[in-house]
Amino acid sequence: MSPPSAFDLPQLEEIFDALRRGRHLCAADGKPYWALRDNLTDYQDLFQYLGFHLQEHPRDFFYFRGKDNLSPQASRMAVFVFILIESLSDQGEPVVDTLMTRVFAISELPHLKSARYRAYLKEAGASGEEDMLKIVSSLERFGFVQRSTDESFTFRTPAYRFFDVCIEILNRDEIPSTEEQVS
Repeated sequence: MSPPSAFDLPQLEEIFDALRRGRHLCAADGKPYWALRDNLTDYQDLFQYLGFHLQEHPRDFFYFRGKDNLSPQASRMAVFVFILIESLSDQGEPVVDTLMTRVFAISELPHLKSARYRAYLKEAGASGEEDMLKIVSSLERFGFVQRSTDESFTFRTPAYRFFDVCIEILNRDEIPSTEEQVS
């Protein structure tokens, strides 16, 4: 199999550079996203030929699928989002709707306000406000959030990858015990 001509693919350099750095491309990314969407099969073939797996998420965004194990940076981002999900759930808020529509002020986040959440963050290698800002910057760099201001952000469509993981964990935890299976 020979690769498609890279010269025929619009926005190739920008798309490849973004994806190989871990960015998730969605409609909010404009031209690169639409070039990818409109030429998906050609991009998938080319990237496959180069040793990359271009993944299309059901929520209509794209990323390179990597290894199943999380890097320390990815772990910190996941813990950050999981804490926010748990906090919203505990407050009885509609989690996904709230995450996808609210502007979050970093100073108002629950992450450093409870001992349990601070312990989660510490276990992931983050401990203070400076680390929180770094995590939000990482989330932005990878395309999961968009900064509204230096101190606030909104989630973008690719954040659904975190929601998928949460649902997977919840479903795994809801497997009936042996006693329940017998009755």
